[in-house]
Amino acid sequence: MLRAAAVAAALGLGLVGLFHDLPLRVLLWDAAWWTPVAEALGYEWTEWVTSPVIDQNINLVGKIIGVICCLAGGTMALTNRPKILRVAVVAATVFLVLQQLLLWKDHFWQIGHLMEYSLRAGAPLLWWYFFRGRSNGAVRTAIRWAVALTFLGHGLYAAGVHPVPGHFILMTQSGLGVGEQVARNLLLLVGVLDFLAALLLILPNEKAQRLSLYWIIPWAILTTLARIWSYSTLVPLDTLLSQWIPATIIRLPHILVPMALWYWRTSANPVK
Repeated sequence: MLRAAAVAAALGLGLVGLFHDLPLRVLLWDAAWWTPVAEALGYEWTEWVTSPVIDQNINLVGKIIGVICCLAGGTMALTNRPKILRVAVVAATVFLVLQQLLLWKDHFWQIGHLMEYSLRAGAPLLWWYFFRGRSNGAVRTAIRWAVALTFLGHGLYAAGVHPVPGHFILMTQSGLGVGEQVARNLLLLVGVLDFLAALLLILPNEKAQRLSLYWIIPWAILTTLARIWSYSTLVPLDTLLSQWIPATIIRLPHILVPMALWYWRTSANPVK
């Protein structure tokens, strides 16, 4: 399950880069950071952000990253050779963390957004250390914290501590067939449950951790698959395939990693 989570994170990001769009413009179109670079290359800032050549090059970089991440995901799925896997894990982690930081910047440095991406950005490393047999007790603790941070971040948005994202409301309305206010009220309840589950998961108590997974796993399944069922009737098929299928795949660690924790809890010979 940890291996599948690592593969899904890398492959999902690769598909986003190939068929949709990586958030590279969040960085490369930031005037405060890139005006000196643009001027050094002979561009006025307006020319830089409107140049079709620059835009094509950004798209090309995104597709190259997409290819690298797809190859990394395939490598993690198909081989057990440590030297090759190490390269794949490092490549996937670098680009997953880069995406996490760029999206964090794009969301005005809201701490909830940084937290919410903890699990999928860390999935390759978590699996790698487990695969290499490096202190599985420490790996399990790291996994619990990564899952808890992800759900805490989600809860900050669902409960309205950060502004509730429009797509949260849209998916709730579309998936459950309710009005906007009911959707907001349901999301508030979900946010509170996310906070509670995150707290229970980091407590050094096996019963509390197991209780948290009764909420985390079903909710992870619902929120991951919601990208498909909510948008399947709202967008054209090509948009569903190019945007929302990759968005679903990259979120599969939200399901698979908590399931690995569940396996640890229920296995007849749990990993210590």
